[in-house]
Amino acid sequence: NTLVYPHLKDGRGDGEVGALSCSNGLACFGNGQITHVLLNSMGLSGTLPALLGQMTQLVSFGVGENNITGTIPTELGAWPSIRLFHVANNALSGTLPTEIGAWT
Repeated sequence: NTLVYPHLKDGRGDGEVGALSCSNGLACFGNGQITHVLLNSMGLSGTLPALLGQMTQLVSFGVGENNITGTIPTELGAWPSIRLFHVANNALSGTLPTEIGAWT
């Protein structure tokens, strides 16, 4: 389960598959902990991996307006600091996991 996304160069996709980094679609603390994933309208496809739940410092998660499929993993309920969760306008299915009800 991985997301396929265009390589980002100067804020635009160039059609190649690339890697995300703290200077490329992500915002991080000085220690490298990811705090914001903002990849709306980036041509993403695939599913949301359960490993995203390990990003415990995440404050914002935005992957709206893409072509993400599958369900929202229950592991995302482990995000204690999440304030923004935007996944609208994808091809997601199923119900919202009850685990995200713990978000404040």
